[in-house]
Amino acid sequence: MPFLNRAQESFLKQISFNTHYGFIYAHDKDVENTAGSKPSGLSLEYATLKFDSASFNLARCYPKSGFSFIYFNYDNAVLGHSLTCAYFIEPSFALSDRCLFAPRGSVGLSWLSNPYDPVRNPKNNSYSLPVSVFLQVGLSLNYRISNKTNIHASANYLHISNGGLSNPNKGINWPTASMGFSYRMNNATFQRQKYQPVRRYNKYNRIDVGIYSSGKTEEKGENRLHAVPGIFAAYHRRLNNLHSIGLITDLHLDYALAKKQKDLNERQYFYFPSLAIGHEYIMGKFNFWQQVGYYVITPDERFKRWYHRWGLNYSVAENFSVGMSLKAHAQVAHFADLRLCYNLNY
Repeated sequence: MPFLNRAQESFLKQISFNTHYGFIYAHDKDVENTAGSKPSGLSLEYATLKFDSASFNLARCYPKSGFSFIYFNYDNAVLGHSLTCAYFIEPSFALSDRCLFAPRGSVGLSWLSNPYDPVRNPKNNSYSLPVSVFLQVGLSLNYRISNKTNIHASANYLHISNGGLSNPNKGINWPTASMGFSYRMNNATFQRQKYQPVRRYNKYNRIDVGIYSSGKTEEKGENRLHAVPGIFAAYHRRLNNLHSIGLITDLHLDYALAKKQKDLNERQYFYFPSLAIGHEYIMGKFNFWQQVGYYVITPDERFKRWYHRWGLNYSVAENFSVGMSLKAHAQVAHFADLRLCYNLNY
């Protein structure tokens, strides 16, 4: 009964083509040689948007997710160009039957054509590995112009860095404007839903304890990684089906910094105790979270006292999750880590 199957579909399968244009934000004196560059790019995306009543009642939006494949030319011989594969989520909100508004979060990996090399490319302080982490946040408007076709426009902020695995690693930061169109591949027709509250949980509180680990190099071109181990504990309060807020204590040791301090005969101070507040966006077994933290003891003068952290966890069992995060001071990444967490809900 193919006709009935199509009639019952409550999701849209879309393929999109986009153009991008922006400018490099030279956020540090070490990357002033990238100022004035105007990156341009193309992207191809595949996405699914759900509009069934169960998804809408759970999320209070129309969840959209998918994969994007992105090419950028950075308009700068030092930076070269990049190819990126990323996963994105867009919680979409209906402004009308034809128009959707959506914030976007995206994470992936980028291949970069011209990393730092002491001989061939000594002026590249932005990245030193051919593969780095890609992050994107943005806002978009989607408008349906025909039964199968949409046009859209978006404003984005994009970042690439290796999370401190190799130096130099000042990163690339660039805002862009994007325009494009999408084609609906299935025969479903979008329908707005009316919210009917449904609570999908009965435990409001959660305690987390966990460990994480990373590695960093000390100097430009160095191959040896120095350990960055850490521990954390947190309390989270569930607000609704999708959101929770929390308080976090964290401590990590930066042995790459310890090596630098030893080489320069400086005071050995390479531990970072901190307190943070956090927010979580909960999507089934996935948990996309953000934190803003403050070091309770003044850190090494090379670091600001405030930091922010972005992470993604996946629940592998009832009380255990694994994940990864990126910690940064302003626009400069400190390190990326892998983590294991024990979760107690009550």
